[in-house]
Amino acid sequence: MLLTGATSGLGLSMAHMLAATPNWTVIATARSQARAEQLRALVGDPANFHYVVCDQADLESVHDAGSRIKELVAAQSIPPLRSLVLNAGIQTGSTDSATVDGYELTFGTNLVGPHLLVGLLSDALTAPIRITCIGSGTHYGKFRRSYGMVAAPRWEAPEVLARPRAGDGIRAYSTSKLGTLYWVHELARRAPQRIDTICYDPGMMPGTGLARDRSAIERFGWKYLLPAMRVVPGVSTPNRSATHLSAIATANTPIPEADLRGGYVEIDHLVPSSPNSYDPGREYELFEFLNTTTGLGSHQVAPWWSKGSQPIN
Repeated sequence: MLLTGATSGLGLSMAHMLAATPNWTVIATARSQARAEQLRALVGDPANFHYVVCDQADLESVHDAGSRIKELVAAQSIPPLRSLVLNAGIQTGSTDSATVDGYELTFGTNLVGPHLLVGLLSDALTAPIRITCIGSGTHYGKFRRSYGMVAAPRWEAPEVLARPRAGDGIRAYSTSKLGTLYWVHELARRAPQRIDTICYDPGMMPGTGLARDRSAIERFGWKYLLPAMRVVPGVSTPNRSATHLSAIATANTPIPEADLRGGYVEIDHLVPSSPNSYDPGREYELFEFLNTTTGLGSHQVAPWWSKGSQPIN
């Protein structure tokens, strides 16, 4: 299993669980070497864990991570790679910051980077394959699941969303999570049998590091006041959600496999995502934009979602 964003919150809780029950070998990623060493200190060096640096805001780092993971697979240092948990993501206060490659920071980190990583690893995967992307109830918009604290998503052409500009970073986050659902739906449409792509919504988890780029007052409220909301439907904790996420990622959930493909799981049950999240035109447009901007589908890198390419069985 590949677990991205394993250094805090949901990812760290899942890493601890997987280290304690070593039925799976895990490649856990961190966005820097320093963060990887911090993660190692927290989780330890169990035989089933490997640590890889992958900064999704830097496509060269994503390429390096893909190469390192494929080296581990090729050398048979790890068992076949069957599960990807795409947990790493970011939320910022504005849309004027850029990734190393010039994309708006939230769009680049939450959509461009993961798309490239999956494409680079496509020929190192062994079916049956489960790709689980972390979503968010903020994609619904209005009051549902954001309790009025997150602006509703506002979808635009991908080339517009990808450009840094003055704007609301919190809205960019909810928009990126709507984009995650578009990506999941399109990948499920293109994927051959025995490849399941799922969007997992862990619920609102007050106290995690998601609000690290907000104001001091907002960070205080998120860390110390909002955890009291955990009794409210749709609100969870990293440990609770990590338990359900682990079951889905390891195909150990009672939810039927046929229902999971392209589906949306909210904490522990399958639900419809927002009506706005089902749009084949937007799904195709986003996927093709990500293919083009990352160079996937070229003769150098042709993932199995490209014409004539199939996953390893």
